[in-house]
Amino acid sequence: MASTGLRAGSDRFLPPDPRVEEPHRLTPQLALRVGLLGALALFVFAVLFLRLWALQILSGNEYLRAAQTNQLRTVRIEAKRGPILDRKGRPLVTNAPSTAVLVWPADLPLERRYHELRRLAKVLDVPLAPIVADMKKRRGDPLTPVVVKTDVDKRHVYYLEEHGEDFPGVQVAYTYVRRYDQGMLAAHVVGHVGEISPEQLKKKRRQNYRAGDKIGQGGLEWAFDRYLRGRPGLAQLRVDSLGRPRSDLVPRQIPTDGNGIQLTLDIDVQRAAERALKTW
Repeated sequence: MASTGLRAGSDRFLPPDPRVEEPHRLTPQLALRVGLLGALALFVFAVLFLRLWALQILSGNEYLRAAQTNQLRTVRIEAKRGPILDRKGRPLVTNAPSTAVLVWPADLPLERRYHELRRLAKVLDVPLAPIVADMKKRRGDPLTPVVVKTDVDKRHVYYLEEHGEDFPGVQVAYTYVRRYDQGMLAAHVVGHVGEISPEQLKKKRRQNYRAGDKIGQGGLEWAFDRYLRGRPGLAQLRVDSLGRPRSDLVPRQIPTDGNGIQLTLDIDVQRAAERALKTW
């Protein structure tokens, strides 16, 4: 009797269900849950696969470039031009320290290069077209950055330093500019300095001139340029993936300053002569 009662109780506890598939006894509800779990797992693996594919294929070159630039960079160190003095040793032309903003084309992000240059030009209040033209000239010269602006005021320098992450490839550098101590006195004799033109570069490339170099463009600055310009040096520094310096410059080749020249011209006599010509 006890055995019969147990079978009866078992039949009531596990009644036969026509929806159950033998021999696994998989109900429709359980099948739905298993299907949803499998779909979720498949979705997760698909997302991981697509992310891995994007990192390796779509962004592979970007990360490779970032890894390569997070190393030592070789840069040229500008040499000081020699001074021009009058017969008594008084300065007509000397050098003055200056702050310049440079752009390293290789460090600009490809997808937003134009946007960054346009924003930089707006910050510094300079035209965009010359910057783009200079970048095209520097394609084959990794040691020479594009000079965007010299004599940059402190306000702009502080802004660029504070927002460095927004301007990858942009560098604030300290350099020298030519200072004409006597103003326009004997300007036609002294001449001036400017960036080398493509035509001049073709003629002087064998003389160690490069795109972006400043050379004499008239008067004594032009006639004695090879004596005044000196010889640039080389240095290395460590930069991060955005092209921002992460170490001090380590000199590898010390620049040689240019030679000064002393004239027979006397400042006082020249000034008196120019005044006389104005009143004549």
